[in-house]
Amino acid sequence: MNIFFKISIVFLCCFLPLFALAQETPSADLQVVAFSNPLLQYPENGEHKGPTNEILKGLLKTTQLSANISYMPWARAFSKAINTPNTLILSILRTPERENSFQWIIKVSQAARVFISLQSKPEKYVETMEQAKQKLIAVILDSAAHKELSANGFSEQENLYIVSNEENMINLLLNQRVDLIYSDPNNIERGLLAMGKAEVKIRFKQITPENQRMSYIALNKKSNKSIVKLLQKAADQYSKTPEYEYFLNN
Repeated sequence: MNIFFKISIVFLCCFLPLFALAQETPSADLQVVAFSNPLLQYPENGEHKGPTNEILKGLLKTTQLSANISYMPWARAFSKAINTPNTLILSILRTPERENSFQWIIKVSQAARVFISLQSKPEKYVETMEQAKQKLIAVILDSAAHKELSANGFSEQENLYIVSNEENMINLLLNQRVDLIYSDPNNIERGLLAMGKAEVKIRFKQITPENQRMSYIALNKKSNKSIVKLLQKAADQYSKTPEYEYFLNN
């Protein structure tokens, strides 16, 4: 065995394991998935912005847990959150259908769900589910709004136009490819502003308690029990602070 070969063997045995160890990145305690929403949570210049992200930061600071945040379409975020332990999802509506699928950590917003039309198209305006069934409605795939309409007899074959995100919904409404959007008016108005369409006016019925929905930060049901306890304890403490009240209402 020549000297070069011996040196190579020593290098492989001694230095490669150290190199591999140096390449490993410490894993975060939590994975966080979210859909970008200008009212709640969104990425901007490499930072995580919005009141929901601020509430999340408050929880992580209290628990000293670390987290990686990824933004993705709603359907993918929901699928990952419901199937992957130690995964948080930001701003998910708490519905009876979802109640037993997640650990509900802390409330982050109150959203509305109404049928929204263009003010310039009064013939499209509706107030009830039955009236809306005669129209074509844009809704985000697998969202709570999609599930709610499906449970009330709406279908893709009859009156639903399924999209992956809010911007697609707004564009369809602007281009008159759909009659209505079923969503929160504040989100749609903010979306129009971001798209440079602030002059576009929308119309919807007066919001009542029956149109209100609660949104939460929620954790996968099969997550590590110690992480669940840490987050629940942190949420109980943080929810009593002025900081939480400020972000919840802004």
